[in-house]
Parts: sequence; C-alpha cells; structure tokens
Amino acid sequence: MEEQIIATINQTVDQKKAGLFALSQDIHDHPELGYHEFQTVQKILTYLQEQGVQGQDNFFDIPTSFHATYGEGHPNFAILAEYDALPKIGHGCGHNVIATAAIGAFLACQTAMQKYHIAGQVTLMGTPAEEGGGGKIKLLDRGAFQDIDAATMVHPTSGTTRIAGRCTATHDMTIEYHGQGAHAASQPFKGKNALDAATLFFTAVGLLRQQLTSDVRLSGILVDGGNVTNVIPDYTKIKYSLRCLEESELPGLITKIKNCAQAAALATGCEVQITEKSGYGARTYNQTLGNICRTALEDLGEPVLAGFPDDFGSTDFGNISQVMPTTNPYFSLHKTRLSLHTAEYEKLAGTEVTHKAITRAAKAMARTVIECLVNPEILKQAQAEKSAAANLDERPR
Repeated sequence: MEEQIIATINQTVDQKKAGLFALSQDIHDHPELGYHEFQTVQKILTYLQEQGVQGQDNFFDIPTSFHATYGEGHPNFAILAEYDALPKIGHGCGHNVIATAAIGAFLACQTAMQKYHIAGQVTLMGTPAEEGGGGKIKLLDRGAFQDIDAATMVHPTSGTTRIAGRCTATHDMTIEYHGQGAHAASQPFKGKNALDAATLFFTAVGLLRQQLTSDVRLSGILVDGGNVTNVIPDYTKIKYSLRCLEESELPGLITKIKNCAQAAALATGCEVQITEKSGYGARTYNQTLGNICRTALEDLGEPVLAGFPDDFGSTDFGNISQVMPTTNPYFSLHKTRLSLHTAEYEKLAGTEVTHKAITRAAKAMARTVIECLVNPEILKQAQAEKSAAANLDERPR
C-alpha cells in the first residue's frame, strides 16, 4: 500500500480520536445488556451523523443492531462493533473499546476511499448481545453477511497484543433430575434423591476429565438443589457448558456428558431431562489477513506475539469466521495478565489506557481493509486459503 494512503488513515484516526475517546467513555459509564443497548446505539448513530455518516438501526429487524456503508460493489469488507455489557459487572470485557475502534476504522476507510478513489465497499456493522445472546449468529442467519466478503473486529485483552487464532466452540445443557420426596429422617428409604443424582453427575464428569484433551473446558452450576434439609430432594437442576477447540469433536464430547447425566439417573432411580442449546462456533483464523493486520500494528510500534495463539474463550465471531476470511486482533490494555469479565477489567476499560488501543486498532483494521480493496488479489488469496480449523494433531495434549 502506498505510504500516502497509510498516512491518510493514521491522520484520520488521530483527527477523530477525541470524539472516539469520549464516546468510548460514555458507553463504558452507561452499560446496557445484550439486546437492550438502545441508548448506546443511538449515541453511536448520533456520533456517526456528526461525522457525515448516515447509519441505520434495526438492521435485519434486530432493534439494537445497526449498519453504515461507504462505497459500492465488491470487495465488501465488514468492520464489526460490539457494545453490550455484562450483568452486574458492566464493561468487564471492554466492548466500549471494540465499538469505538470499529467506528474509527470505518471513518478512516471512508476518508481514504474518497481521497484516493478506491473502489469497493466498507460496512460498519453493529452486532449486539455477544455476551451469550449470539447477535452475530442472528444476523448471519437472517442474511446480513450475504454480501460481505471478509470481516474484522478487535477485542481487548491483557499481556501482549496478538492476532487471535482458534477459540472454542460451545454447547450448553440444562440437566433436570426428577426423584421422589420423602422425610429425610423417618422414611428416607422411600425417597429417590435428585440431589444424589446431581452429585453423581458432577463426580462422573470430574472423573471423565482425565480422559479428555487439554483444550476441553467443562463448567457447571447447581441451580436448584432442594429446599430444606429434612426432605429428600425430589428435583434438582444443573446448568452445564462444554467447550473445545475443534467443532468436529463437540458431538462426541456432548455424548460423553449426556452419558454421565443418564448414568447418575440410573444409579439413583431418578428420571433425567436434558435440554440442549447450541452455542458459538469455533473461531478459525486467516493467516493472509492476520499478517497484514500484524504488520500494521507493528508499524505503529505495538509489540505483537508471534503466530496465532489459541484462546479458550468463545465468541459469536467464530460463526462468522467459518463462512468468510476474518482477522481478530486482540489488543492489550495491561502488560501483565488480567482476567476479562472481572470488576478489575471493567475499571481498566474505563481508563485512558484504552486510548492507545482504540487508535492503534482502528488504524490497523483500516489498513487491513484498504489493503484488500486496493489489491484484490490479497482477498482472493485469503478466500482461497485453507481453513485454519485445526487438525487433531494440532490440538494441545
């Protein structure tokens, strides 16, 4: 890419940064949960309008989704924004940074395309409810990505900035045991203890872990374990989540967990009801796009980890990565590891350390998009690249 285009991208973000910082702080200080981000979306649309961009909410009949476009035709590169918060924590995942970096990248792309008459299209897409609501999946299913050729988004992290590799696919279960109540002292032998069934389930899964590869993550909570101590519980309810790096391995893992649940029912004489809910797809990565973004970040002075490290969290961006080339830079806000989804990270996401993340991520994503527009062969290479979904021998053991 010509140096003058890079300079225009950088200058545009720098010119917009005060407004972006203020918008990020406003989003952070007024958190809204998934599919209820009404005020946040209106603030974003107002800011875009002030920049001469006409955005539209209720994109594909999702009230708190939005989109804005510049240009026409193909390639059409999407920059995705997230902005929902976590219950009781707020922006402990830094989605205020994601949203404003995406906006900055879009504005930089628009300016560069206007000034240098670059063909193609860039789309800013607001994707609500990443924290468990699967907004991107709804948009994907409804056709919002039908005309999109590639996509990018940033996510805050800690440690060293990286270009994300794989992340885990998820699957959720609700397991309910139905037993027989009885007096726990005078006639316990007439009961069928649903709490015993739940205990056996957790024990069986705990023993199963030794036979699972190290990328598997299992977690659950007991939602209902009975009411009083002198009654054999006749009902218990468990919420359980499964994660693994390879989508193809998920069905076998689901079967093993269901076997544990059914065995516990058999052992205690209880009935079991298992309700399943598909979660997020495993994220794949695209080396072609990822290395462009890496170079852009390094040119800006940002240290970036080598390769494409795995991430054991999950995101609905994984579903997007399975149908088109994507790149997902993770920008560090803290030099040592600090867990997301915590009060500590929520506090961090509202400080000035986010400013560098917003500006550098915006510039790097804009450079990635424009590189693909001015050099269409790069996007063709990205589209032709084999899926980076790991082979089994790549899985950590």
